[in-house]
Amino acid sequence: MGNTNQTPMSTDPCSALKEFADNLAPTQSLVTEVRRIIDRLTRHLHSTTFKWKRCINRIVPLGSYAKKSSLRFMMDLDLVVYLNDCEYPFNAFLKDLKEHIEHSDSYTNCTLNGTCLFFVAEGTLHVDLLPATNRVPRSGLSQGKSAQEVQREMTLAYILDSSNPFDEGYKQSTGLSETAVEFVKRKNEVFHCSTLARLAKFWSKTVCVEGFHSGRSSIMEYIAIRSTEIEQNTGRENTLKAFRRFLTIVSNPEEMAIYWTDNYDKADIISTIKNSRPLLLDPTNPYNNILRGKNKSFMMEMAKFARVSMDRLGEAEYRALRGEPVDLLSLFKPQPVWAQLPFILERRSQPKNFYVSVRDGGGLKMPKTVTKKKMEESDREIIENFLFSFCEVSVVDAKLTGSQDVSEKVLGDVRRMITPGAQWSLWSLILTSDVNFEIPFTDGNNTSKVLYVSFDM
Repeated sequence: MGNTNQTPMSTDPCSALKEFADNLAPTQSLVTEVRRIIDRLTRHLHSTTFKWKRCINRIVPLGSYAKKSSLRFMMDLDLVVYLNDCEYPFNAFLKDLKEHIEHSDSYTNCTLNGTCLFFVAEGTLHVDLLPATNRVPRSGLSQGKSAQEVQREMTLAYILDSSNPFDEGYKQSTGLSETAVEFVKRKNEVFHCSTLARLAKFWSKTVCVEGFHSGRSSIMEYIAIRSTEIEQNTGRENTLKAFRRFLTIVSNPEEMAIYWTDNYDKADIISTIKNSRPLLLDPTNPYNNILRGKNKSFMMEMAKFARVSMDRLGEAEYRALRGEPVDLLSLFKPQPVWAQLPFILERRSQPKNFYVSVRDGGGLKMPKTVTKKKMEESDREIIENFLFSFCEVSVVDAKLTGSQDVSEKVLGDVRRMITPGAQWSLWSLILTSDVNFEIPFTDGNNTSKVLYVSFDM
């Protein structure tokens, strides 16, 4: 979880939320570590053993890492591989790519979902690797335009020339990812959206919805940008009000209609898309409603949890009016509770024999998951999101409330959260468990610690 500033956090909700969100930013050492992993992965893809090496035009880190809105407690990475002379759905490339990644001991939990290859790099960093067609002419760039600008123009032209721009716009969305990053950077320069974006992404991590949902982080970030725009356009730069606005938008998907005209005109949005609900239009592509298909169902599910969080936020404001401190642990308590998580309800991969301990840090920079027994990837993600986010809030809450022993407070919170009747182990037993989570944090003395949560399947 990186280093948390030891200065006591503010007790009013607005300041407390802003400080909490700002403290979610990754440290420079963590960013450097991710850069090292990117360089190593890039070399692996350019190795002579990968037969697609000559087709790779460029490999570009995108997503939260490029937008500078990552969460330190669960930093992830989106990499887009731009390919020459290769079109959607990239079946042959993805098949060979998966085999190439799996041949390295540095990458584990390799899973292919559509055109996205997910894996874990060096036991800590979650990577989404996606192919896209390079549309920058090999003859070079003209008129002083950047590769990103030419890629955008040529990709949009390709979409417009297709027989079905609506479907083609969805297929080509990855090819516009560089423009999406630039869009977020521009918005952040004007509206300073990164604070709310991190808060929104963190809130999303506390909501455990089953299944793979493409672009979940971007969905939260785009809604956060719109929420910040609305609040600042009314002359109010207030993290509390912007977060409430964000939750309000998420809680009403039937009324959600979000689009921008930075990269296309309003007239470019066809009526069937403009009238869709929920609507979150890709800011780089007027034919791609990000909340179509499975993501629409995902948004409907998230709406229920957003309403709960709005009630919690109201309670936090009421407590503040009475002079009571902000209870971040209650505000960001994961939803649903542990005993109601989807995989537990379906009796699939149900964890048992929990072991929880806190040890000295040992240099761990990012949360780490080690599994000795195969588990559903969606279950793994749910547990990681639940534990990592809960631990993050527990640490901050302990410091905010002036706890004398942060480690003991975190240990107690996690044990009570999982189940009051769980069996707790000695350290020697943890190494034999089927699943082991290692979550770094700093205690009240700024000493690096690691929370270990282990269980059998």
